[in-house]
Amino acid sequence: MKKNIVIICIGMLLTIPLLSATVLANEPPSIPEIDGETSGTAGVEYEYTFVSTDPDGDDIFYMVSWGCCGSGDFHTYGPYESGEEAIISHSYHEEGEYTIQAYAKDPDGAESDIATLEVTMPVRYNMIRSMFLNFLDQHPRMFPILRNFLGL
Repeated sequence: MKKNIVIICIGMLLTIPLLSATVLANEPPSIPEIDGETSGTAGVEYEYTFVSTDPDGDDIFYMVSWGCCGSGDFHTYGPYESGEEAIISHSYHEEGEYTIQAYAKDPDGAESDIATLEVTMPVRYNMIRSMFLNFLDQHPRMFPILRNFLGL
């Protein structure tokens, strides 16, 4: 009988640490800050900076949708250390308005909310002028017709 009580007591002492162990929840990273050009020229590559911190100190992956190339497609970049700036280059091939969307994700799957940055790649006057001059170069007989039409 004493033997059974001793075994039960030892068993209880061994299980107490297991019962008192604290399970820590995985906290999501902070919403990333996005910094970069908000207006530019189509076809030119620009650098965008993404920064997020993870309260658990986990590495961070950035999930980024550039607002082009298939709406809603998120590309994965990383891993980066918590708080480390991720500098990612991107170019837009066409003029237009785009919304960059990004969220941070840790290796355990915790995700931040989505951050956004509005970007405009407007049609540039110089580009229109260049296209017009290229047109005149390719069609030299049009110049006298345009001159006559404009009354010059």
